Amino acid sequence: MTTALPATTLTADQRRVAARLVYGASNKAIASQVCLSVDGVASHLSAARKKMGCPGSSRAVLVHTLLAAREVPPPAGSGMVPAFTNREVTVIRAIAEHTLNADIGNVIGMPADDVRAEIDATVGTGNARNAAHLVGLAHTWGILGTSDTQPATGATATAEPAR
Repeated sequence: MTTALPATTLTADQRRVAARLVYGASNKAIASQVCLSVDGVASHLSAARKKMGCPGSSRAVLVHTLLAAREVPPPAGSGMVPAFTNREVTVIRAIAEHTLNADIGNVIGMPADDVRAEIDATVGTGNARNAAHLVGLAHTWGILGTSDTQPATGATATAEPAR
């Protein structure tokens, strides 16, 4: 679950890494995009988690926290908002706020063992790469936060970072 956000902002390098995370990029993909080692990317994401007050959180929770704090821009949307059911919106909110499948399951009313399939189905409906990307897109679509979220740094979300 997200908590009050600290006043500490990310470094420029942490922000560069985090900006690619909202597109659902893996650490390996991010590393190749920003010319860092995979361990370097993991280190930047770990530091970002600590600064944002969510150490040990999932990538989806980190994305939600970063976007809510306006540390990075949301991903560019690729068209219309998918026709999510109320349950799928509940799943999106649950993965944005909870790291553990047991906690997500409690929110959506299903056993932890079945949560992964539910998340995967919702990711598919959203045409997202993974749960972190879905949370980023949910910010773009106004499902989480607002669709006009802009980072404090003045960067824009007009194009996806190079792969």
